[in-house]
Amino acid sequence: MSERSERRHTSGFPEEIERGFAGARRIADAVLMAGCVLDPHRVSEAENGLRWQFGVLVPPEYTAQGGEHSHQRTECVMEARRDDRLAVELRFLRAQRRTVEQAVEGGGFEPVEELELADRVLVECDEAVEERIELLLPVEELAGEVVQHGFRLPGVGSTELLHEHGSAVGRLVRRREQVDGLVRFRVEEPPGPYRAQRLTVEVENASTWTPPRGAGREEVLPRSLLSTHLLLGLEHGRFLSVADPPDWARSAVKRCRNGRTWPVPAGPDGGCQVVLSSPILLEDHPPIPPAGNRFPLRRGHRLW
Repeated sequence: MSERSERRHTSGFPEEIERGFAGARRIADAVLMAGCVLDPHRVSEAENGLRWQFGVLVPPEYTAQGGEHSHQRTECVMEARRDDRLAVELRFLRAQRRTVEQAVEGGGFEPVEELELADRVLVECDEAVEERIELLLPVEELAGEVVQHGFRLPGVGSTELLHEHGSAVGRLVRRREQVDGLVRFRVEEPPGPYRAQRLTVEVENASTWTPPRGAGREEVLPRSLLSTHLLLGLEHGRFLSVADPPDWARSAVKRCRNGRTWPVPAGPDGGCQVVLSSPILLEDHPPIPPAGNRFPLRRGHRLW
């Protein structure tokens, strides 16, 4: 069960950018978030094995042992104006382990494989919590040198009592592990007579956790960033399409190197003020789906 709030999101972003981000979030929810999280009822092992397929950034030490990737790279060309600001929203899911315990006579609880209630059967499973890292940065401060912003999400736990007929019959115990991340920025001016900038944004799992030898994916996921994607917005300027840039910018765009992610314009009304960089290959200006709907799988292709 996702803990993503249904309340309207508020941020410190300029109103025009926030409006564009709202639409881009709905696209990302449809192709990256929806279907990743299962209801807290009985689930099969087959269903469990199908989750967390996109945008998974694992701790670097797990990559060193032959596991998955620990970082992704977004690179695109933009036309930022003087005194422009870059809005950044890094979104990802964070795995939350849920175990089930049954009340025992005399008080206390003991772990069980499943707990049958009147209306459902609860089992141990992974849930997910949506996380957002938001930044609003002056573009001029990103020119030349690499600028880094690190973040840490501490490990937390919670307990939910389950009642039937006025008595506690069990409880759900939830645990999230610490997740560390790093976002790197760099803005460069590509060669040529036109005023444009190449923006590079790298997202990395910065965990120092060392997995035990032979660790499986289930041990690594709680310390990973899942369904990782970026929303980028300019306060006054615009982004250029990577797939179909104007003729004057083709050379600069051709030099862009994207790793395990793909940026597409996703601004409202076909605008280019907002970019969605996703681990699923999408078309420029993907349509915003109706609330609660998902894209059919044929629309997106995994980038690794």
